[in-house]
Amino acid sequence: MKTLNDIWAYYARQAGIIDQRPDFSFNPDFYAKTYPDMKGDAGELMHHFIHHGRTEGRYGTYYTQLRAEAPHIDLALSDLIVLPELKTLIDENHPEALHLAFELIQLGSPTDAAVSDFSMQAYLAWHPDIQAAKMNPLMHYLRFGSVEGGRRTLGDLRKSLIQGERPYRPELPTVLICMHEMSLIDVSAVGRALVFGASHTHNVAVATFRGGEILDQILPHCCAVLITTNPLHEIPYVEDEVFQQIDHAILNSPECALFIHPLVARDIPFATYIHEYSEYTLPVWKAIYSAAFSDLMIFNAEHVRDNWQGRLADVAFDTSNDSAVIPPRSLIQNITTKEQRITARKALSKMMGRDLGDARLIFGTGPLHWRKGTDIFVQAAQICARIAPETVFIWIRERQNRQDMGFDISLDYHLRQGKANRKDSNLFFLPAGPHYHQVLDACDAMFLSSRFDPLPNAVLDAVQRGCRVVCFDGGTGFADPHYRGSDMITSVAYGDPGEAVNALLALPRKVDAVCGPAPAAHPEWPLFHRIHDALQSRLTRQRNFVVGETAIDIPLLFTKSDADRPLRQREREKLFRYGRRLLWRDVKDAQATITASDNWIHKRLLLEEYRNVPASDPGIPDFAVHIHAFYIDGLAADLRQHACFTRASRILVTTDTEEKARHIRQIGADQGLKIETHLVPNQGRDILPFLRLFGRDGLAGDDNIWCHLHQKKSVQTTSHGDVWRRFLHRILLGDQDNLSMAVLRIAQTGVGFIAPFEPHFVPWSDSRRLLPDIADHFPGPMPENPLLFPVGNMFWTHANVARAMLELFGEDYAWPHEPIPTDGTEYHLIERLWPAIAARMDLVSVFLHKNDEERV
Repeated sequence: MKTLNDIWAYYARQAGIIDQRPDFSFNPDFYAKTYPDMKGDAGELMHHFIHHGRTEGRYGTYYTQLRAEAPHIDLALSDLIVLPELKTLIDENHPEALHLAFELIQLGSPTDAAVSDFSMQAYLAWHPDIQAAKMNPLMHYLRFGSVEGGRRTLGDLRKSLIQGERPYRPELPTVLICMHEMSLIDVSAVGRALVFGASHTHNVAVATFRGGEILDQILPHCCAVLITTNPLHEIPYVEDEVFQQIDHAILNSPECALFIHPLVARDIPFATYIHEYSEYTLPVWKAIYSAAFSDLMIFNAEHVRDNWQGRLADVAFDTSNDSAVIPPRSLIQNITTKEQRITARKALSKMMGRDLGDARLIFGTGPLHWRKGTDIFVQAAQICARIAPETVFIWIRERQNRQDMGFDISLDYHLRQGKANRKDSNLFFLPAGPHYHQVLDACDAMFLSSRFDPLPNAVLDAVQRGCRVVCFDGGTGFADPHYRGSDMITSVAYGDPGEAVNALLALPRKVDAVCGPAPAAHPEWPLFHRIHDALQSRLTRQRNFVVGETAIDIPLLFTKSDADRPLRQREREKLFRYGRRLLWRDVKDAQATITASDNWIHKRLLLEEYRNVPASDPGIPDFAVHIHAFYIDGLAADLRQHACFTRASRILVTTDTEEKARHIRQIGADQGLKIETHLVPNQGRDILPFLRLFGRDGLAGDDNIWCHLHQKKSVQTTSHGDVWRRFLHRILLGDQDNLSMAVLRIAQTGVGFIAPFEPHFVPWSDSRRLLPDIADHFPGPMPENPLLFPVGNMFWTHANVARAMLELFGEDYAWPHEPIPTDGTEYHLIERLWPAIAARMDLVSVFLHKNDEERV
């Protein structure tokens, strides 16, 4: 059996330190650093330790020092070791075995992962606070992390890797299938189908955020399943070969968006399969990054792709070239025999306590939810109770939450008033699972009452069992022309239960199959191959390849650290390879895009380089400054840092309480500035308090040139808020000695608006839905994307431009209430409309770029 010295010599030789450190129990670097009075080379230091230092109570290694301070580390250290020969020595209580274990892990990669369940590098990557504090990862874990809990280690990752039953075969290509969960929902069933299909021609690796009921069904068809909530930082440390050899990937839902980060980092091409509407793909970044970085976006229905058009336009996505529609399964009709139907009806009759032998049976399914239209299903049953009482409605439901005030408790009350589940009722609710196929065999039709349901598998199951389906036009992909060609699908006016009832009653009763052949053993197999072939075809068609860094180097998927610079370059290359936008490549890129546009607004956009103007310049015009200060903690610093405030003819600050107003006036007085304050409700973010200055109260007075600023904070900008505000203020205001050129430029004839150039490409986003409401107020169409506008809503403008913006809506407009946590309200639309208002007045909007000013 190997001795401790044998084990050390093997790994120290691999690490290239055996000559400097032949004995694991002495670390010359540690000794010299810990005891500055010690001089000499490694041999001299070791000689001193052996003959003097040890008896003087000096420590020879990090381990001996740490253990003296925290003896409990040995238990955690013992649990980490996986090297068999060392584990045996530890179990035998060899006095120096744990000392060796510690020093081996301290060697770092690859030794640490080879001998233990701990990776020094991974621990720092997974716990940025430890890295920021510059703490030794192993020492932190042993002393603190192992007892405080919640500190993930390489051992936890290894436990999260579940081996499948398929061996890795190096001669086969490898695909990664990403699923956000493995429950019994429709999306997970599609993920399972992708794994089944891929297993015949590929090595299959599966990654998911959560396990679930179908995990055991997937394991026979894959090499391994990784359960991780931090794929960017954890996948690089997965040692299984199938995760090291991925050729391409399929993300089964934009809910898998966190997997985009490691795929882009490793330049692995991938397709994203979209089952969801964009409205409930939240947070919005999941939809945006899916559209921006997927090599191919595949939708399960044309209706769903149409629903995503706004999100795709937001990143300049080429829908015709970079997307496809591939349904998950084909319609297979009628495999229910007469015997199966009669048997199922008898079983349901017994369960419900009434004879269903000749009744017309209609079913619906899904959780009790407004989106699923469970309330509409109930209304349809109530209508039929009056006009066709022989018609019985059955809803197959998931567990009901009687404490959910949002829907369940109200529906529960509705059901009790409607006498649901009574013998004399025509409305019954059954639990999901055991009775599903009995209901499919027994029923004549399905009522897909969903308001918003892309392509639920239950419809395919219903048609397969001979049930015709009634759905709402515009509420599901089954209303697409692709499915309307089948006489099994009927669509009616959206959300109209009366029309749905008429359609259901007009349907013929179920026609029994002559015999009941099972469908093809695995009808889902073609789905993977269709997606795979579509992805390969798209990759083959690619002709434009972009190489190199961009002038604008702002973090998107990765951090702004120097270590992530190659990853940022890789994400930029992919974005611009497909002509997609999340930020501008450089100022020339923005200028070229503006010049190429023929939109009437874009023709009045100018990009100009920032320059300073001395505060003493006699040409500086009179101007007023408005600041909305709901938060006042940074106001004093802002006023001190910019000479612009001393040159202002007027400083008007709006806030929401008199206490704040008094404090604001005192802040101004302390700096020799006269500040007017005006109390306003905290409504309209920062912009409504500004616009109302130009309304009937006339608080703007005769001042013509205005600079609008604010002290607002938001969830999106909190972490980088100070840098972001400095960026805006520096370009708009100047510094302590100079003013920005903006104050001169806004006074020139033909200029109506000035704002900083924003390096991010910011689209209409959810404000896009409001554009039809204001379209008639402008002389031309709104562009596909605004391109440039005052992101952050700080700018210079004229009083008449501000009045025109207020008049667009009117002073008495029914404005949304605060707080506004997400994009998409009129306030966000206003931010994007300033250049349009100026252009309508035949004025240009100028955007100033200052390349040396940090944005984030």
